[in-house]
Amino acid sequence: MPLPHPDSSRVVLIGVSEYDHLPPLPAIRNNLDALKGFFVSVPGWDLPSEHCTIIADPRQAHEFIGPVQQAAAEATDTLLIYYGGHGHLDDELQYSVSVTGSKQGEPWTCVPYRWLKSALTQTRAERRVVILDACFSGQAHGLMADEADALRVQVATAGAVVISASRYDLPALAPIGERYTAFTGELLQVLTEGIPGGPAEITIDSAFTHVRAALAAKDRPTPDRTGTDTSGALVIARNPGFRSRSPNAAPGTHLRALANRLSLALPDTRGAAGLYVEPDAAGERYEVINPIGQGGMGAVHLAYDRLLDRRVALKTIQLAGFDEPAERQVFWTAVRVAAALNHPNVAAIHDVVDGKAGRFFVMELVPGRDLRTLSAERALSPDEAAEAVHDVLSGLEAAHHAGVVHCDVKSSNIMLTPDGRVKITDFAVSHIIANKGEGPLHRGDGHMVGTLAYMAPESILGQLPTISADIYGAGVVFYELCTGQLPFSEASAAALMTRKVHEPATPPNLILPDLLDEYQTIIMRALERDPRERYSSASEMRAAIAATLYGTDRGVTRGSGVFQ
Repeated sequence: MPLPHPDSSRVVLIGVSEYDHLPPLPAIRNNLDALKGFFVSVPGWDLPSEHCTIIADPRQAHEFIGPVQQAAAEATDTLLIYYGGHGHLDDELQYSVSVTGSKQGEPWTCVPYRWLKSALTQTRAERRVVILDACFSGQAHGLMADEADALRVQVATAGAVVISASRYDLPALAPIGERYTAFTGELLQVLTEGIPGGPAEITIDSAFTHVRAALAAKDRPTPDRTGTDTSGALVIARNPGFRSRSPNAAPGTHLRALANRLSLALPDTRGAAGLYVEPDAAGERYEVINPIGQGGMGAVHLAYDRLLDRRVALKTIQLAGFDEPAERQVFWTAVRVAAALNHPNVAAIHDVVDGKAGRFFVMELVPGRDLRTLSAERALSPDEAAEAVHDVLSGLEAAHHAGVVHCDVKSSNIMLTPDGRVKITDFAVSHIIANKGEGPLHRGDGHMVGTLAYMAPESILGQLPTISADIYGAGVVFYELCTGQLPFSEASAAALMTRKVHEPATPPNLILPDLLDEYQTIIMRALERDPRERYSSASEMRAAIAATLYGTDRGVTRGSGVFQ
């Protein structure tokens, strides 16, 4: 995507640095001058000066609402509106921005943000950006989420994004003695100095992720973002920090090398005697050898298939708090789901038993090591992690196309085989997406299903699973494999749930400073609290990884040589 076209784009920079009744903000004027310098420069947007309007210290609303409306009427490519100054919340938490005559505690002396926002619904610009560097600006996202607001229709059809300097009702920061406010200072750093080692072009998403990480590292208020997937792809700057990388490796190279280094061996899958054994008179086909895994949803045992003379994995499902009919429904749902999937990155199901011998299904015995064990021993390289998640997303994409949400994507459910392939081994708590008016086969009514550390915020809140929950899980796995840590590390389940629902994840480059910005952007987007802000599909996230890892813009399916 190219930079905004100079002739058909407009920028309005509004700042209030001097007040009659509020503390001054001298850094605001510096923000305006520096931002205009970027937008009219050749390295920036190369806008004609008349297409970038500065409105400094307006006394009344019409002094900047009028120019904003004019810019909205003229822009057909990109409209960007910036406001810096004091923000206000009234008793009903309605957000307003200040003018020079605004008074603390008197919201009628301020300008309702909805007036400013209305420009987004009226413009013909294909891409719309609002940047708010003001106290309490996170409240603007609540206004964006009003389902009755016509802006929702606009956002659904054309790129629109709102970035605020702070979250919820928190103050922004104007550090004493610094030339710029905290948020805009970091934004200017990204726009003018670039992202070292980052991509050739800086998008809204990559700039936002970098600024948020930089502010978090300084223990300063972190920004928030609302918008559609397409809005984040808007290119806002060329990257002076871009350095071309060496040629990309062929698909599968990283994981095959990792498997070789670990000396993963193929197990003997034959029976103990290596001979055909006729099933006994009771019809007991399988002989349990020993347990090989235990999770919150059941146990896995190594077993011997007497009929086909091979070793297999027996998986039982044990759901605490579920009555027998509900557990039986979960079991058969999982069986049908797994049996319907035929993909190189998904462990195959061979058989099912529901009788006197117990209730379990018989799966392909996947050799190798699970990724949780590997990451606990040593963090994978970012490229190894990226390739593993890329292939996991390939398996999830197949499941999603079949109408199945995995619901428990985690590193212990992913195996690395001796030939350098990853396989998803557990669809035990999968959810069937409602289709043709039918309800889901497995809802988990009254119960959260999955693993809390990998669970999406909306799942914690009890919403029915969607593919976005699997995207979140893949993001947690990517984070874990790169850093050796989980994005949230609270000691108690209650604290973990609270933080997941209300706070952003710790950026992974605070743990791994050399992490590529492209990977950082992918991880943080997958971990967005709002599912609408994540990737829209497994294939979209897979393509984003492939663009960095393989130098392609499309996901690669290994084994078939097909780009999808």
